[in-house]
Amino acid sequence: MSQDQCAEKRAQKRRNTLYYLEVFNLETAELLGRLVDITTEGMMLLCEKPLTPNTTYPCRMRLPSEILGRSNIIFDATCVWQNQAANSDFYEAGFKSLIADPGDIDAIEMLIQHFAFKDL
Repeated sequence: MSQDQCAEKRAQKRRNTLYYLEVFNLETAELLGRLVDITTEGMMLLCEKPLTPNTTYPCRMRLPSEILGRSNIIFDATCVWQNQAANSDFYEAGFKSLIADPGDIDAIEMLIQHFAFKDL
């Protein structure tokens, strides 16, 4: 599925973040990428290495300290698409998130409210 096809199917409008928060593979502690945009249902990362579409990654996202006093949220995210970024040293990857803990959804909503660019 291409990035454009995913954007057409997306129920929520993604919001670009003011910070490129780091998202790590929970099992390997390897950096998956930096957050570009997010909803409570998905995200886009800017990555240094290509990721595999249709693969679910266990993730840990580092949060600014202002988010509910938490330093991280833990979730699984499935890579839906991946392509070369405009800067060919990087890749962009789109994910749908499978977040189980309601507190994590609250943290993401707070992240969007306080650290995402406002719509014009």
